[in-house]
Amino acid sequence: MMLASLSWSASFITIGLALQSVNASTMIFLRWLLAVIVLIPVGVLNEGLKLPNKQNLLPLIGMGLFNVVIMNLLMFEAYKTTTPTNVAFISALNPVLIAFWAFIFLKEKLGRYKIVGGIIALIGVIIVLFKGDINTFLSIHYRIGDVWMFIAVASHGLYAICAKVASKTIGSINAVIYAGIFGIILYLPFSFSKIKMPDWNYDLAFYVFITGVVGTGIAQWFFINSVKHIGATASGIIINFNPVFTVLLSGIFLNQIPVLSQLIGWVIIMLGIILFYKRPLKSNL
Repeated sequence: MMLASLSWSASFITIGLALQSVNASTMIFLRWLLAVIVLIPVGVLNEGLKLPNKQNLLPLIGMGLFNVVIMNLLMFEAYKTTTPTNVAFISALNPVLIAFWAFIFLKEKLGRYKIVGGIIALIGVIIVLFKGDINTFLSIHYRIGDVWMFIAVASHGLYAICAKVASKTIGSINAVIYAGIFGIILYLPFSFSKIKMPDWNYDLAFYVFITGVVGTGIAQWFFINSVKHIGATASGIIINFNPVFTVLLSGIFLNQIPVLSQLIGWVIIMLGIILFYKRPLKSNL
């Protein structure tokens, strides 16, 4: 799950750079098409290419619907009418919403350590995003784009639930492949007229490659493996590392050096996640 978070963080940077040369509809299509193309031979070699069956067909379609279509469409729509800061803050609610859906549909329990650890980690995320400036956090003005982003994050939580169910009867790579295929099929009716191939150059090809292969295909594979082995709730809490890795990678590749308050925020995130995974001591009485 840490590798999934790192992969997503890399794509956060490359998506922003790629959108300077390609529109959002085309970028969504290219990232998933590339992810599917690259993962098919990997799936054949590792798991064999399996066909969906009656046990996993609906969850796989749900993965494509909730992640490829709804989440992507609403996330990019949110960018049109709200600020990147608001988008980042609402994205930090991802673990909370995944835990909520896991509690509703999968009956995953939320003990006191998980609840307190999740709250602490969320506070750390807020500190990283707003660089410790409480006035900036309190002065956020919410817009219609914030509603779209909240629904997008809730949709990703449902994607995690579908992934948990699908991964019981089909391999993790196969799950990502079929989620991408079904997602593209469902996505094209909404955006086919908006998809236009850009003027390619080396930089754009690199940004699209990182976004599609690393930030989409590989990241989703790591994520589904994590959900399969440690559950949706535990996987969701590690998403709090996204801003940590994003700031680190921005410092390395974009020379955006983190400030002291962000370093403090990182420590708080790590403490929250450690507490989240703490097991309560069993009494012998």
